[in-house]
Amino acid sequence: MNRLLPDIGDELLLSVPQTEQVLVRVTNAGPGFFDLDLLELPATPQPQLERSALMIEFINDDGIARMHGRLDVPAYRRGAARGHGAGMRQENTVRFAHRGSPQLLKRREYVRATVDLPLTLLGAHADDDPVSTQAHAIDLSGGGMLVDGLPACPKRDELISFVLAVGDGGEPIEGRGRVVRLETAKRAGLQFTDLARTDQIRLMHLAFEMSREQRRRFA
Repeated sequence: MNRLLPDIGDELLLSVPQTEQVLVRVTNAGPGFFDLDLLELPATPQPQLERSALMIEFINDDGIARMHGRLDVPAYRRGAARGHGAGMRQENTVRFAHRGSPQLLKRREYVRATVDLPLTLLGAHADDDPVSTQAHAIDLSGGGMLVDGLPACPKRDELISFVLAVGDGGEPIEGRGRVVRLETAKRAGLQFTDLARTDQIRLMHLAFEMSREQRRRFA
């Protein structure tokens, strides 16, 4: 059964539409709500935040999802805060009351991120001696990558074996991809054809995390 909702410990984006995105972590969950620890201080004043229609964006087993909702403000605090002036305290944990079901924004295998990861390409001479070439993955998803630094003009449908240094503290990822797009003499798009499921999940999470940071940076 697919996991569609965030779990305790997951990091999400709390979005104020057209304004900002704030990194948060789920500390508690119940019917219709998530308690969120603010990992960053919102620029939006808290009274405005409590009145706004908000969204959370997160990754589940299907991809990037979104849920709409509002902050559930305790009755004793409603209307009490006026802003971030002297003596005012920003709440570090908020309760997000959500409504409806998760809306899938992008399937996991299509989440892409701009990267710069070292890549070793493995080939063979005519005498079958192994040959390795150093290149870079410059665009990555759970389904493929854009490679720069190919040693010779690749051919469409050519199969290329690789070892990718992901930099997430785990072992390098080994696999094989098929050339599906040619950009220049040394740059081509690969679609993964032989990749362990566990490694694919690692790449999906990496692409999601990096694309999330890139969206926030340029929002």
